[in-house]
Amino acid sequence: MDEKVLLEWKEAHAAVYAKFKEDLEGQLQKPYHQNILDLGDGNAESLQSVIANLYAMSSENGFDIEKLYTKAVESGDVSAYCLCCYLQFDNGADRLADALADKAEKPDTQEILDAVEDYKRFYEQNRKQEESKITADELNILSLRRWHYDHPEEYKEFTATFQKAYDGDMTFIQTNFFFLMEMFSTKGVKGMMKIVASLLPGNMHYQQSLMGNDDNPLKGRLSEMLDSSLNNEAIRKRLLHKNPYLFSLYYWIIFDNGFLHAADLISQTFLKPESPYWEKLIGRRCVETLIGASIDKAHYSKAQWKEVTQKLKKGETKQVIDAALLEVQGRRGRKSTYVILEEMLPSGEVPVLISEIQKVLSEWKQVDDADIILPYIFAALVTGGLINGDYNYRTFHAAMREKFPDYHIREGFNWVEAVYNAIMSEDNSGNLDVSDAQIRRGRKYARDIKLRLLSAINPNIN
Repeated sequence: MDEKVLLEWKEAHAAVYAKFKEDLEGQLQKPYHQNILDLGDGNAESLQSVIANLYAMSSENGFDIEKLYTKAVESGDVSAYCLCCYLQFDNGADRLADALADKAEKPDTQEILDAVEDYKRFYEQNRKQEESKITADELNILSLRRWHYDHPEEYKEFTATFQKAYDGDMTFIQTNFFFLMEMFSTKGVKGMMKIVASLLPGNMHYQQSLMGNDDNPLKGRLSEMLDSSLNNEAIRKRLLHKNPYLFSLYYWIIFDNGFLHAADLISQTFLKPESPYWEKLIGRRCVETLIGASIDKAHYSKAQWKEVTQKLKKGETKQVIDAALLEVQGRRGRKSTYVILEEMLPSGEVPVLISEIQKVLSEWKQVDDADIILPYIFAALVTGGLINGDYNYRTFHAAMREKFPDYHIREGFNWVEAVYNAIMSEDNSGNLDVSDAQIRRGRKYARDIKLRLLSAINPNIN
């Protein structure tokens, strides 16, 4: 390295070097979390260039300044020149070492380093639990029901982890934070720190959130997670690999009133009377997010949330929920029921009935590709007392499509639903789209299939 040439460059570019040095040392005086936020916003150019250049000049024996100087001369890289000057003429190596040592003594440093290690463990363990091969391309709500039915122990473990949160175990909260950080378009650690910072007054991100259209950035993340089409590619990929925690989380939210349970947990952790202001602020934003996303995306009702407030009677959480409900539009119309075929049948007879239903379906499809056999089967199950609950034809049709994808059952059900209703009605009036001959034929098939199913359960039946 030619020190004379380097010094001449420093003197010729005095203003550029002075700004580089001022910006870098300003960044070195900030805490780690602010460095991360600044790097994410592109407001730490000098620090970013130093990190890149130190990485490029690192070797087994330390930092090779000759390598950095060569890069500066050959490429004319201004930041490389500046760092060479800083290290060579301004005792930069010692200054950087002192700054890092000082940061290591800051209260938040160890927490950040511990969080990074926790995230690395989460990432590795979570991937090990996933299946390496994708076994199906279709994702829908019945996929969650199927997974829950086939993996009761994994779901039991998930709910146990949630319950432990009431006793101060942070595993549930931390794991969900990591999923948000990794998947929901938040650009990792930097994005999540910006979201949290935007909830707290006194920083640039909070000011930006006040000027933006959305005063609660968490809402968009949660809405994206619950998008009914599952069009977030990162989420879709994890679900296709059968990620057990993510399947449990979705099932919990959609079928087990997970948002209501989460609001209760928040009320007992973040919204306690003695909680500091910043905890209450995050807690309020989280509850607002849960309410908006649950009604907009997960088909919760306002009535469900009002039941929660009646139990609370008073306090911070009740006020937050009451205020948030005024801001959201309730949903109207028919609420769909989602169950898989096994859940519709008597628990003790499931394997036998599933096997016989498949035989009936297979035999029919060999001679007739039409789905008209489905209302006959459902009528047989209902009249034979082989349905475990009060379900309509649409629920059965969806369950059959989920259970037997190889038989290519059509998604549309209006015609076959009309046939089922006609078969089950006491007279033939009101079924203008279904002829008397079709009704008689349907009732005959339903009787025959009913006897076949009952005989499969009890071969001695008369």
